[in-house]
Amino acid sequence: HRQIADLLREMPTAVVPEVARWGLVEALRRAVEEEFGQTFDQVAWDIEPQAEREARLLPPVIAEVLFCAAREAIRNAARHGRGQDASRPLHLRVGATWRDGLEIAIEDDGVGLGQAVTETSGQGLALHGTMMAVVGGTLTIESIPGTSTRVTLALPRAAW
Repeated sequence: HRQIADLLREMPTAVVPEVARWGLVEALRRAVEEEFGQTFDQVAWDIEPQAEREARLLPPVIAEVLFCAAREAIRNAARHGRGQDASRPLHLRVGATWRDGLEIAIEDDGVGLGQAVTETSGQGLALHGTMMAVVGGTLTIESIPGTSTRVTLALPRAAW
């Protein structure tokens, strides 16, 4: 409970206006450009038009939870993706699909969780996973050591 309360206090106060103004997908694009512009060697966006349209219909609180969870996954990729090798190339892919629900996938071709995990790693995503559950969604992590990490945020249509 304390960790969730701390996380909520640390969240930027301007998140909802950004998401409300630009929509979830564009707010993520802007966050990647502004916060992580020089971090990745390449960022690919694979957004289905229907997913972007449906994301605009999300209630503001749910959109904020998705935005913050996606940004945390991107932040983790930026922070841990290269492992100990600062010269390792690092690519990011952000995808969104609609299959009677919204699915956002954040993938990197970094070192995977095996080499990147520390004693404090994973707490941010665990907290965001809890927030996803609160709004009726899920956060899953798949990692292949030395190859990639994929964080998937799924929100069924029935959740809103």
